[in-house]
Amino acid sequence: MALSGKLIGYIEISKTGDIFHDLLRHNPDKLVAITPDRVHDCELHEGERGAVGSVFSWKYTHEGKKKVAKKIIEAVNEEKHMIVYKIVGGDLVDELYKSFRVTFHIEPKGDWAGGCMDLRV
Repeated sequence: MALSGKLIGYIEISKTGDIFHDLLRHNPDKLVAITPDRVHDCELHEGERGAVGSVFSWKYTHEGKKKVAKKIIEAVNEEKHMIVYKIVGGDLVDELYKSFRVTFHIEPKGDWAGGCMDLRV
């Protein structure tokens, strides 16, 4: 039985939306240094960093288990600070879901930014 649905979460971040968007789009490998206990590797396989169609693989830990994910950048909207990833391989789509899509969208809120993460399975 496959799960189907949509999950939207909001996370308050202390940096500007530009910094967070740039990190996710152009420098996702820096997440390894920021969260070494959760993200262990980010490798570019095809395309250019931040470009639509680029393919990355991730090694991470979830619930104490080592996992992998392969993602492609599906869409980018600089104006809205939005980036859409489609998971095309790894544990999420091999074991749990038929498809998995993540949308990150930054919403400025006064002196802080709110990161909106939209997970669609």
